[in-house]
This record gives sequence, C-alpha cells and structure tokens, in this order.
Amino acid sequence: MAGLWHQVLRTMSQPGASPDDDLLARAAADIALRDHPHPPADAETVLAIARAEFAAVLSLGQAQAALDLARGRTEPEAGAPA
Repeated sequence: MAGLWHQVLRTMSQPGASPDDDLLARAAADIALRDHPHPPADAETVLAIARAEFAAVLSLGQAQAALDLARGRTEPEAGAPA
C-alpha cells in the first residue's frame, strides 16, 4: 500500500492537477478497512471517507470496486452480475 499512498501524495501535491477518482477510491477503501474493522467497512463508508478526506465524489460502484480490490477479491460476489 505504500505505493498507493505515494501516488496519492504525488497527485494531490501537483497544483491544478485533478486526481484520479479510482486512485482516491482505493485510498479511501484502504482507510476504511483500517479504521472500520468491526463492523466491516462497506461502500457507503468508502464514499464518506473519500468525500471527507479527499473532497472526491465517487459512484457507489467505484467505492465497491475499490473496497473489493483492497480486500483482495478478484471474483464477483455471489449473486452479483458477472
């Protein structure tokens, strides 16, 4: 995850740069998993963290994808569309 935070810091420190929403979603998911182990973090938690920490407005899908990636999931959840 150190590489992720290096990218976030580099991107956010560039004047006038628009950070990549997917990058910020991954960073918010990382924070969510560390700060909200019980009950487990969900996509709404990721959205709230992205908004509060990075002023990023993400979609629920972006938040869920970042959370799944942070958890190490590579396959769709049961019942989810493939």
